[in-house]
Amino acid sequence: MNELYSVHSLIRGFAYEGTTYEEVKVAWFVAGRAAPLVPFEQAIQDCTRLSASERAFPEGYVREFFGREEAQALKAYLDRRRELTTFIEPVELPVMANASGCRRLPRGHGADFLALHREKGYSLPFKVEGYFSVRLAAPRVQGDDRRTEIAARAAKKSSDK
Repeated sequence: MNELYSVHSLIRGFAYEGTTYEEVKVAWFVAGRAAPLVPFEQAIQDCTRLSASERAFPEGYVREFFGREEAQALKAYLDRRRELTTFIEPVELPVMANASGCRRLPRGHGADFLALHREKGYSLPFKVEGYFSVRLAAPRVQGDDRRTEIAARAAKKSSDK
């Protein structure tokens, strides 16, 4: 049976554009894979009925997934970092015909890519990049600045008495 896997990490204390966030999810993907690990006909719903232009997005999506050994190697590579918790999940095939991969997601307004394969000491035999968004992430509290919600409620209660 042909299987594909997705890999994502939760990064604690993630710093981005001057703010440190409690936890941010990064969706890892294979960058630049030429051939899919599973034939497109098996991996994409109604693939043979799609035109070449209709297949472009779901084919790119399928190329971004990991094989079992790749996913395990990436997890082992990332598990050396204490601030990361990494998860591997099987991908349910076939994927929808309108699926689109991480590479097509927008960048900016708190969303960006990490080029893991460009970091010093990268040792995996395939290129991995990650996509993240801090839009819904909670900024890390750096101490009581007396402006937190709890401090504001306590001050209001004191003034109400």
